Amino acid sequence: MNYRGWMGILSIAVLSTGWLASGNLQAAANGSDGYSLEDFDLNTADDLLDVCSLESGHPEHNIAMAFCYGFFEGATHYDDALADSGRSSDIVCNPAGVTRTQAVAAFVQYMQTNPQYGVEPPIDAIFRALVAKWPCAE
Repeated sequence: MNYRGWMGILSIAVLSTGWLASGNLQAAANGSDGYSLEDFDLNTADDLLDVCSLESGHPEHNIAMAFCYGFFEGATHYDDALADSGRSSDIVCNPAGVTRTQAVAAFVQYMQTNPQYGVEPPIDAIFRALVAKWPCAE
């Protein structure tokens, strides 16, 4: 396994450990911000949007953002693995230096202006948003 593969596994393990070790992972069942513990099941893109757009003052903000960034990291590694296989090209062609924070912000903005995609699987919505922001030249 190459260095990027090990770093991806390590980052997911670290994020998961931090999330699981946190003793204060509590969420209101019907929070006014739309966020709930069930959002971590990620059944829909709206669930991921709730997690990734949790306000910084919320008690679970850091946990939610770690989860969100970890999910985006996994999506990035998926795109890289497809491109590295030689069977497919990159799905997203972001410029060098784009951060996970910028990718998440692009996703949040896209989903807020395109709520019709909220029922899609989260991974589909991520790529829909990122391709809209950073399409590959054909």
